[in-house]
Amino acid sequence: MADVFDLPCDGVESYGEEMASVLVVDDHEDVRLALTTLLEFAGHGVCEAADGADALDMAMSDPPELILLDIGMKKVDGFETLMFLKADQQTRDIPVIMLTSRGQPEDRFRARKLGAIDYINKPWEPGEVETRVRRALGAARSADSIVADGRLLEWREF
Repeated sequence: MADVFDLPCDGVESYGEEMASVLVVDDHEDVRLALTTLLEFAGHGVCEAADGADALDMAMSDPPELILLDIGMKKVDGFETLMFLKADQQTRDIPVIMLTSRGQPEDRFRARKLGAIDYINKPWEPGEVETRVRRALGAARSADSIVADGRLLEWREF
């Protein structure tokens, strides 16, 4: 099982703003640490998984509001994990941002086709992760509000 910080995977409040629970999935501990540090500094609750199988278990048992998912992992890669997430009723609406050091156009296309809402190349630029997470959460929360009002919004641009 992946290392999990003491912070719960349900939303936390910080400085009057509603922050989110984020699941960070990467097989490199240093990348997980960097992302966790950025996200916790921004006030989010963060859980970590070192591979796709652990990520699926964690997302099923305590669904996060957002998942940052590495593509290139050994056990279950990010594309396969994304397919499972989007196929399951309980996790299909969780926004997923893909992470990769490959950055090939075909990977971006495949991620989008499988249901990812954004795509971040490693190494990322300063502020990029925080901005993309904020944008993805804002879109997801807007979609939730619209669906609650009986309307449907699909946000899949990146």
